[in-house]
Amino acid sequence: MKEIYDLEYWQLDKSVSNTKRFAIVKINLVYPKVKQLTDLKPKERVKKIDSIYREDLTRLIALNLFDTYEITGKKKRPTGVTAKVKFNDLKKLKKVDFVASIWVTSVDHAIFIKAEEPPKEQYYCVKMTGVIEVEGVRLKKQDIEKRFVLIKAWSFNDAYDKVKKQQENYCEPYLNPNGRFVRWRIESYDDCFVTDIGNPAELDNPEGVEVFSALGKRKNKLKTVWDGKP
Repeated sequence: MKEIYDLEYWQLDKSVSNTKRFAIVKINLVYPKVKQLTDLKPKERVKKIDSIYREDLTRLIALNLFDTYEITGKKKRPTGVTAKVKFNDLKKLKKVDFVASIWVTSVDHAIFIKAEEPPKEQYYCVKMTGVIEVEGVRLKKQDIEKRFVLIKAWSFNDAYDKVKKQQENYCEPYLNPNGRFVRWRIESYDDCFVTDIGNPAELDNPEGVEVFSALGKRKNKLKTVWDGKP
């Protein structure tokens, strides 16, 4: 059974019966499943998606749960409705399998009490470039390190600041076998990525945890074309 979002933030006037109470909700329909589209050609899939949405909208309206409603999305592809419903009928909407989500935007005879959430720390991954330097030696090709550091911070800037404060430890020189000093120097702070990690325990997820992502383009040297099959 799906959740009704933001309902918990409405403090109901208990002197008013729920049978006389209405709510304004935004209802989103379920996006068609991949298996419904696999055997169709690309253009046919687009038409099929439109058709499924229209069919589900018709089924939703036919439930006769709305006092009033406005269709959201486009005429060709309606994705849901914003509707006025009886408060006690919300539980009926929760059971509709082709409804993806229900968001409460207002409730009769109720006060919205959602408190502003305080800022919280998140885990950021800072990407940087380090250069390995040897005392008194000029190399034609320098050794470099692409370094990724996971750190808990309040913002992107805070993550950069925290990492920069630790760079002296990273750059601490040491002696190589020839008696020359070697240091690993941070040359640049290249990027910062905010992760979805909520706490350290999530790092034990058997599926792994994404700590960095960057999109780009490359030349398709093999000229490969995916046939759409798994």
